[in-house]
Amino acid sequence: MTTHERLRVAGAAAPPVDRLPAPRAPSDGELASRIRWKSPDAVVVEVAGEVDLCSVARLAAVLDEHVRARPGVLRVDLGQVWFLGAAGIRVLLRAHRHAEAAGVHLVVDPGGSRAAVRALELLDRLQG
Repeated sequence: MTTHERLRVAGAAAPPVDRLPAPRAPSDGELASRIRWKSPDAVVVEVAGEVDLCSVARLAAVLDEHVRARPGVLRVDLGQVWFLGAAGIRVLLRAHRHAEAAGVHLVVDPGGSRAAVRALELLDRLQG
């Protein structure tokens, strides 16, 4: 006899059923990036919003474009990011590999973003 059958026989109320939240619909307005500073030797890209599975394609495209231009330094400022998910971390790691291969020094700056700091600290712990 299962627990649910025992509860039914005893006349107890059935336990509540936990349901998973509905998946989030993709949104075009959750990630913003802009060039904050650009010179022949360096580019600073400022990222704001949520960096997740729904928005990483745009971030990947922006980073790929700047790596292909081969500045000496590409700095990604995550100070205005309020969520940095696993998909965002993967894009940053991929950008780092491409930048290394192109001779570009990629700097990921979490700024004052708690989400970015936590995600990057976790990545450091997992790699170390």
